[in-house]
Amino acid sequence: MAKYQFDKGTKRRSKPRPKPIDKTDISKPKITYNPLTVTDRVENDLQHKKRSVGRPKTGRKSYKTVRLLTSTVLKINALENALGIKTQDATVDQAVDRVINSLTNDEMRAYKLWLEMFEKKEKE
Repeated sequence: MAKYQFDKGTKRRSKPRPKPIDKTDISKPKITYNPLTVTDRVENDLQHKKRSVGRPKTGRKSYKTVRLLTSTVLKINALENALGIKTQDATVDQAVDRVINSLTNDEMRAYKLWLEMFEKKEKE
């Protein structure tokens, strides 16, 4: 059998030369840090009062969960939009006030007793 002969010169290819890299000119920044302007901006932000997002902090208002039917919620939303009231809470509060104003003397006495009992229960 004949021996195989390999031509090593054909397998080796010259490596491609990398492209030359051009020199990058360093540009000056458009804005530089100036501590005086930063302190002025911070002072202006502190002077303007910002409204907090979300529920109010504890102590000012307390919330409880009330389960309502979807149909009741739709009625509350319709009243809210028809009367131009801002929140569902204000709508329900206004409706409850109207019911309280229409109570008879006996119903008003019972309402006040129940309200007093629930308020005492909340404090405990």
